[in-house]
Amino acid sequence: MTAARRAVCAGAAFGLLAPMLWSTPATAQDAQTMPIDTLIERAPKVSPDALFVLAARLFAAGRRDEAVGWFYIAQIRMRFRLAVALDLPPDGEPALYGALFETIGPQINLWAFGDIDRVATHMQEALDWDNSHANAFTPKSGHAAELEQVRSGLAAFRANVLTRKEEMRRERAAKDLENR
Repeated sequence: MTAARRAVCAGAAFGLLAPMLWSTPATAQDAQTMPIDTLIERAPKVSPDALFVLAARLFAAGRRDEAVGWFYIAQIRMRFRLAVALDLPPDGEPALYGALFETIGPQINLWAFGDIDRVATHMQEALDWDNSHANAFTPKSGHAAELEQVRSGLAAFRANVLTRKEEMRRERAAKDLENR
């Protein structure tokens, strides 16, 4: 079964994520059963898929603000991994990350964008965390341009969100979505 198929078979409910594919000894322990705080402690050493699982578990545990931050850290690490490892088979990690993003992202973002200032803060905190922590899964050394491209993409998105804050609040209200 391909990595993407494993992720899709996981189901949309966060608590039902099936066993993930682990690529290095640093991520061999199952991120679904590892205590959440242990997973947070090991975050600089794990794969992006483990970070998506962390975000999902935090969200399901009611630790929603933390989930948003880790979701954006997972995206930074995923996008950097894909920018650096261009020879990955498309039905492997790229498909897995895409499936996880599409499975976990909508529910987290639906809640997160109820408070534009807070989601923008989480985006900045994700950028700050990534900047101050090593990436054992995809080392940063030798890939400054790729890392800068990924980080500047999130920074630009954050700036756009803040610029469109009132418009986004009106759009949510028109759809009967909560604004906090």
